[in-house]
Amino acid sequence: MARLTGMRGNAGKRYGAGVRSGWTITGLLALALCGWAGLSGCATMTSSSNASPTPQATVQISPASISFSNVPVGQKSTQTATLTNTGSEPITITQLAVSSSAFAASGIPTPLRILPGQTTKFQVVFTGSISGTASGTLTAMTSHGEGSSKVRLNGSATKLTAQLALSSSSLNFGSVQLNGHSTQAITIQNTGQTDMQISQIAVTGAGFSVSGVATPVTVPAGQSMALQATFAPTAAGPATGGITVTSDATNPTANVALSGSGVAAAYTMAVAPGSVNFGNINVGSSATQAVQISNTGNSSVTVTQVTASGAGVSVSGVSVPLTLAPAQSAAVNVGYAPKASGATAGGITVTNSDGVNVSAAVTGTGVQAGLSVAPSSASFGSVVSGNTNSQTIQIKNSGTANLTISQATVTGVGFSLAGLALPQTLTPGQSGNFNVQYTPQGVGNVSGAVSIVSNASNSPTTIALSGGGVAATYTINVNPTSLSFGSVTDGNSATQGFTVTNTGNSNVAISGINLTGSGYSILSGAGAVTLSPNQSTSVSLQFAPKAAGSASGVVNIVSNATGSASNVSLSGTGVAPSVQHTVGLNWGASSSSVSGYNVYRSTVSGSSYAKVNSALVAGVSFSDSSVQSGQTYYYVATSVDGSGNESVHSNEVAAVVP
Repeated sequence: MARLTGMRGNAGKRYGAGVRSGWTITGLLALALCGWAGLSGCATMTSSSNASPTPQATVQISPASISFSNVPVGQKSTQTATLTNTGSEPITITQLAVSSSAFAASGIPTPLRILPGQTTKFQVVFTGSISGTASGTLTAMTSHGEGSSKVRLNGSATKLTAQLALSSSSLNFGSVQLNGHSTQAITIQNTGQTDMQISQIAVTGAGFSVSGVATPVTVPAGQSMALQATFAPTAAGPATGGITVTSDATNPTANVALSGSGVAAAYTMAVAPGSVNFGNINVGSSATQAVQISNTGNSSVTVTQVTASGAGVSVSGVSVPLTLAPAQSAAVNVGYAPKASGATAGGITVTNSDGVNVSAAVTGTGVQAGLSVAPSSASFGSVVSGNTNSQTIQIKNSGTANLTISQATVTGVGFSLAGLALPQTLTPGQSGNFNVQYTPQGVGNVSGAVSIVSNASNSPTTIALSGGGVAATYTINVNPTSLSFGSVTDGNSATQGFTVTNTGNSNVAISGINLTGSGYSILSGAGAVTLSPNQSTSVSLQFAPKAAGSASGVVNIVSNATGSASNVSLSGTGVAPSVQHTVGLNWGASSSSVSGYNVYRSTVSGSSYAKVNSALVAGVSFSDSSVQSGQTYYYVATSVDGSGNESVHSNEVAAVVP
């Protein structure tokens, strides 16, 4: 503290104050130097990423609208769609999004990277779970969050029904000997899509009867059964009747009109057995059964004609005219060689010289194996060299006979088969699966095929294969590649981070992260990690300076990546805590009446003073907080009376600010 006292008279002369007023400051001017330390807040400056904007790729699905019509309830229908990158940059498909559970998309692995102009095919499936219509949309989503234009999906499901049909609406047996019989066949068919239950087969008319089908009986969809109708007259003259078949089909009943005539004869010509059933015969094969033509009467009979009717039915082994004496018989061979799948209702008719006919019904079913594959083609897209992509192929017996697969071969470099044990037999409707694998042997597109040899009519069945080999790449992207922590006060800390992304098509192994630089440390993300393509990991860093001044550092990412930036540069500045100084002044009160005091300051002793108070100081102390470190200041004070008159300067005091 400095003391300074000015007296009237001598003091006025010393300071030259006598010319202004007859009074001067008599008091004590004291100087106190105070300081306080404040911690400034830390400002964190984050460098913006120098990564280029993500290119806007375009994804297109064709066709723009897919419709499934009249799919039976409980069954599926599949169509093929094409995904195209119509943009100028590669894109990665992350999902095929379908808005309705009635539809599904399959056939491509995700994530899937597609180059500009490249296309890939996939399957859209509609499942008719309930009768009615369904709609939805299909969108291909990319790793940038964008989506393709929405493909409209529409489907309609129809309830499966059974439909009753008969191969003929009438049967005419012609003339039949009394006590003899004639048999003809009629086919009961289910032309609907679900099983049909036959509850009753009723027959009317004297001498008419039916056999071959015992009710109740189930006829599967698309299948048929053979029914034998027999006319055995007991009286001469015409006879009529009918057959009524009752079922649970949409048309519950069907009728067959029956007619014939009984004739008397001294002989009795007969065919035994009265019906021949070959059962299931493979299409392209044949079978033979023998029947006997006999004369059980008391006079000879001459056979003039033996004919066959019905697809695939034939007769052999007999020459006409043929005379049969009483109790004599002759063998006739009946052959069945179906040329198409389905039931056959035919017969043989034996005619004698009197024009009298006897007949026997001939029934059989042509069966044939059928091979269907799904999907009919397999596209593996782009596969990294050294990796293997696998797709499942379903094989199904879509025919009516056992399917035997005897051979399967694959062509095309890199393609192979797995899970198919041969020979393999599938019953009608049975299905199985095997895998086609693609392991590229080089870079570039390849094509091939699977050829399946079987006893189906469409043998060999071919499945087209396609794929492309791409070289394995191990690259990473570091974002950002530099971090600036700005100015950080000593004792404080700032946190920033960066992200490492696998931008290649193969796994990248990061074995560790090394850090150099004073004040820098890794908070998290420093451990070993393996990144799959497009996967990222984050690293968090801290800057906590221990001394003032700039500090730099480097983060080195150790991995098996090649040709990629793997360093992050670090910069920051440590700042010492700031200290705010003030100069405290006080003085003795004036002996005269005053309105207040003014305080003046200069950086030069004895001159160039400038007032530092904005208004008169009412008391006898003042704090000057507008000082700077490392500066020396010189202060004087004056008093001001009620008229505004100001005294001479007081004595000068000096203040040294550290």
